[in-house]
Amino acid sequence: MKFAVAVMCLLVSVPAAAQNAERLPWFVVDVHAATIGLPQAEGWVPALGATTEYPGRNFGLSGGATVYPFRLGLITFGLGASVSTAKASAKTEVISGSGATQTVVVTQIVRTGVTNVVPQISMNFGRRLGWSYISAGLGRTKVSSRADAIGTAPEFVVPSAWNQAINFGGGARWFMKPHIGASFDIRFVKLGSRSPTDVLPSAKRTQQWTISAGISIQ
Repeated sequence: MKFAVAVMCLLVSVPAAAQNAERLPWFVVDVHAATIGLPQAEGWVPALGATTEYPGRNFGLSGGATVYPFRLGLITFGLGASVSTAKASAKTEVISGSGATQTVVVTQIVRTGVTNVVPQISMNFGRRLGWSYISAGLGRTKVSSRADAIGTAPEFVVPSAWNQAINFGGGARWFMKPHIGASFDIRFVKLGSRSPTDVLPSAKRTQQWTISAGISIQ
């Protein structure tokens, strides 16, 4: 987390000397591999006790596109959206005995998935072949989670549902060739609390974060 905050501070401190009059491209498409946070807060996952292991992060995919309609001074404004998704599972194990008689019993398996749809308005600083940005927006996040039935423990399912989510973050792009380059993004997604319904349990406010990197096409 401290690393992510430090990178964000670096992104917003681009000196004016690094700018020039060359306009950013009209659009960029990103395809990234990502490490994506999964919710672990009460209500988003089954409530199974303090010793239960819940998946908290896994590798996934992210992709999106941004258009750059206008520039104001040193800042180019962008409008875009991205989608990121990941799934993971975690086992709760109980070890009994010792030495040759030691046994490991799996008492619970929790499986969680998340999909983030992330619209963004961005402020971009730099030139056509390299720039940094900060961005934020209001999007939607779908969370699904279940605990498998094992032994006498029944299956426990939190139904998947789309939830409103605020996102903010930043990143940078570098183009070694005119149309293909490298890019990365750090993004925080904040899920608000949820009131109970006939189908869904109440859920506490929580935050997840994603780091993604890959290729950009302009």
